Parts: sequence; C-alpha cells; structure tokens
Amino acid sequence: MRAGTAVDVAAAVILTAVMTLVSLVARVTQPEARPVTALGLALLAVCGLALTLRRANPLLAFTLAVGTAVAYLALRFAGWPIYLGAFAGLVALVSGVTEARLWVPFAAAGGVGMAVATGPPEGWQPLRMITIAVVWTAVAVLAARAAHVRRRLAEEEAAGRVAEERLRIARELHDVLSHSLATISLQAGVGLHLVGDRPEQAREALQAIRQISTDALAQARTALTVVRGTGEGQPQAAPNLADLDALVTSVRATGLEVDLAADLDGGAIPEVISATAYRIVQEALTNVMRHTGPGARVRADVKTGHGRLEIKVTDDGMGAGVAVGATGHGLRGLAERVAAVGGELDAGPETGGGFTLHARLPLGAKR
Repeated sequence: MRAGTAVDVAAAVILTAVMTLVSLVARVTQPEARPVTALGLALLAVCGLALTLRRANPLLAFTLAVGTAVAYLALRFAGWPIYLGAFAGLVALVSGVTEARLWVPFAAAGGVGMAVATGPPEGWQPLRMITIAVVWTAVAVLAARAAHVRRRLAEEEAAGRVAEERLRIARELHDVLSHSLATISLQAGVGLHLVGDRPEQAREALQAIRQISTDALAQARTALTVVRGTGEGQPQAAPNLADLDALVTSVRATGLEVDLAADLDGGAIPEVISATAYRIVQEALTNVMRHTGPGARVRADVKTGHGRLEIKVTDDGMGAGVAVGATGHGLRGLAERVAAVGGELDAGPETGGGFTLHARLPLGAKR
C-alpha cells in the first residue's frame, strides 16, 4: 500500500469513527430526530469510508459521500457530523478533478441535494438551506483555488527539475567535449609536426587521438542516454579523483608540462565532491590547452584539510598561445557545480602572467 493511500485510509477511518460517535451522542440533544439505527450507521460508514477512493476515483468518492449524506439527512437521523463527510467528499472532488467543467455540475447538484435535504420534513427552512448552499459554494471555491495553486507549484517544481537536469547534462557534455577536442587539437598538431621526421611519434599521437575520441563518444552517449531516458546499457561512473593521474598523463602527451600534487590524507571523500574536483582540474587543464597551448607549465594541487578539499591549478601563461582568463561556458559550469555542493570558486589572471583557478569544497556534502 502506498503511503498516500495509507494516509487516506487512516483519515477515512478516523472520520467515520468521529461521525458515528458524535452522532450517537447528539441524539441526546436532538430528541425530535430519528434514532441512529443500523441503517444510519451504515450510511455514516459509507460516507466516511468513501474518502479512501479520493485518489483513485474522486468522482466516485464524492458521489458516495454526498449521496449517503443526503440520504442520512432526508431520513432525519440525529447528528450534524454527517456534514463533515459531505464536505470532505466535495473537497475530494474539486481537488481530484482538474477541469472545472467536469466537477462544477456534480458539485452544484450535490449542493442542491444537501440544501434540500436540510429543509423538510419539519417544514422548509430557507435560512438554513441558504446557509448550507453558501457554505458549500465557498468550500468548493476555496478548495478549487487551493488545488490550482498546488498544481501550479507542482508544475513549476517539475519544470525546475527538468531545467536542472538539462543544465547538468549540458555541463557534462561541455566538460567531455571541450577537454577531448582541445586534447585532440593539440595531439593533431603534434602529429602534423612529427609526421615527416618522426613517424613513430606521429603514430602515437594518432593513437592517442583515437583513444580520446572513443572515450569522449562513450561518455557523450551515456549523457544522451540519460536525456532520452532509453536506459540502454550500463551508465558509466562519473570520473573522480582516482582518475586524475590518467587525466594528467593524457594532457602531458599534448606537450604541456603538468605537475600534480595530491595530499588527500587517506580520508573518505564524498562521491559528489570527488567528481566535482575532477571536473575542476579537467576544466582548468582544458583552458590551458585552449588558451595557452604547448609549452606551458601547469601545477595542480589537490589537498584536504580543515573539513574541506582544496584544488588550485596555476599555469605560467608561457605557451605558444595567449593566456586568456576565459569566463565562458566552462567556468560558468564550474561555478554552478561548486555552488551546488556549497563550495567556493575563484578564477583569474596572475599579476606576473598566467592564470589561477582556486576551489574550496566542503567535505560534509552529501554523497
């Protein structure tokens, strides 16, 4: 049994018990009313227990609750609590049926039935009947308004989740493609430079390009599988700090000098922090390859301490290209990743040349 259904059943049982007990007691203060017989108890039970159907079939729940309430009142059984069951049925109808053109006729018919049943046989009581009709209408309007607000909030929340997931996929694709294409570009340059004099090294560059492109396609395919929801194959695990050595090795093959210093003191690092740290180092190295080029020297420091993981990547800006403090999709994506785990990110050019990216990630983030 689902949690929502269990709550409905519990609420219906409690409502039925309250209506039954109070109706039996109310007989003392309503001597003119008909004693609550077995038929009256059955009507009370059906009226209250009808609410168990409010999720599966709100129209049926309304019909049973209001129909038995009208019959109970028409038979002049003692007790006002039957109105609670009827109004609960009305709220179930208005909340469960989204289109007003569907629920308004049923609600109106139920309101008329309740008002009429409240009047005779002692004689028509216009004030009492009008009061029931006004209260019935007010409850219907308020319930409809509340249901509309809940649906709108639910739609906004769903749209927000979709947008967040699209943004996450966009970041993944950017990280994969940007780094892979930058690496391929530099490796291709190395291969072209060496193809005449050192064909074996040019072959190695081509093999590296093939491996990088294969890995990039696999990761992109995984991301697109998530977007399409096909569920084909097993999704690849996100790269993390354990993959930094392989990342640095692939970057060194492009001609960049990369020094990696990792001091993780052996403590457990949450998966989301480890994956974020990897992407930070990857994006920093990608920017160096794109904006500085071969010949640059990069130092990446990754260490833990004081309840956080610090990543600092600095280049000397001395490569064949021109160092640029880019603030494009890559750094924006990193800022979003870091903010999502409650961290801080600083990035900017150094006074003497080069560029530094410094991130601080809390180790208390959820895994």
